[in-house]
Amino acid sequence: KSVHSTGQRIRTMSNCLTTILLLAVAAGTSTTTTHAFTTPLLQRQHSLRPAVGNTALFGGKRRGRLTNNVSVDEDGKVARIMTKKQKQTLGNSKMKKQKGEKATAAISPLLAEWAKEGDDSSTPASASSQSASTSSSVTSTVFVPFDTDDDDDNKNSKRKTNKKDQQRSQRAALSAAQSQQIDALLDQIDDLLQTNNLDRVELVSYISSLVQVGSSSSNNDQVLLPTLKSIVSTKPRKDEQLPSFRLAWAGSDPAICHVGTSLHKVPLARLQEVFLSLGYNRWELFEVIRILGPFPTVRNTLRGDVKLTKLPSSTTKLNREGVRMQISYTSMVDGTGKEILAGKADNIKYVDLDIWFANEKVIVATVPPIEEDGGYEQDPLKGDGSNVLLFVQEENLDEQLEKLRAA
Repeated sequence: KSVHSTGQRIRTMSNCLTTILLLAVAAGTSTTTTHAFTTPLLQRQHSLRPAVGNTALFGGKRRGRLTNNVSVDEDGKVARIMTKKQKQTLGNSKMKKQKGEKATAAISPLLAEWAKEGDDSSTPASASSQSASTSSSVTSTVFVPFDTDDDDDNKNSKRKTNKKDQQRSQRAALSAAQSQQIDALLDQIDDLLQTNNLDRVELVSYISSLVQVGSSSSNNDQVLLPTLKSIVSTKPRKDEQLPSFRLAWAGSDPAICHVGTSLHKVPLARLQEVFLSLGYNRWELFEVIRILGPFPTVRNTLRGDVKLTKLPSSTTKLNREGVRMQISYTSMVDGTGKEILAGKADNIKYVDLDIWFANEKVIVATVPPIEEDGGYEQDPLKGDGSNVLLFVQEENLDEQLEKLRAA
């Protein structure tokens, strides 16, 4: 029993000694660690804060989103958690305060002195003298700019625009009056064409008056060429049609043959109608020829390109604006529907016409003289008008062709 009790005592004492030694080692280790990490050298190298207690241990901040939003006070405690948006608003508010302080601080000393003098003034005389001095200073600091070339250019451009506006207004008033006269002359021409016994001289005089009303060469305002270009280069939309005209009157048969095929001279053939279609800078002429007997109506179609040039005054020798229209026939469709192409350049037929009046309702043309060196010796719109071709508007070309059984 004594031996057994002695062994237990020895075991108990050894356990106590082991516990004491472990505690001593732990205390020594914590103390050394604390002093090792709280030395000034390591604090500067690792940006560490001084330890508050013996067991405080601080390390460098790790990068991350949370550390960016945390602010720590001097004691090492978390003071406030801020989001990125809050930091931005705080920075903006600080910048505004700084700007406001700078703005308030940046006051001119002369202005401050002037304000102080204004507050110290008590008599109306002094106030009047100050106002007079202020007005004199103001008037003395007013500078009148010199006229530059840019100002002169601006003035000239304004004058030009004013002149253009005046010309446009005059044109509008003139065009309104001209349109009324043109409509009246067209009505007279139409009534005259409906009569059985046509007076050629009277009809040509009406046509000449129509050209004179539309002509404006005396005003140096050329309108015929742009108007004719707009008609020839028309590009209609889906629901619209190309500008179409009907040959209402021709001064002679050679004038018709000048622009047509001359196939109406064939025996038993009669020329019924001639239609014209313009657009896309193209000329398309339809000849409707009736053959006597049990034969169908024949329609010949001539197609070609159009080129427009202004007639010089030396060529016309007339106080009138004129345009030379050159038609180059490159294709023909005969009565059987067969198309005949020109092919070579030598086979292209060129036809010239002189246009004296043109709008959406009527076109007045004449056959040019054979000898163009001397120009027009006589006015082509005088006398019997043997070279005159008068085209009037045709509202529905397809319907007219169907009526003539030539569609």
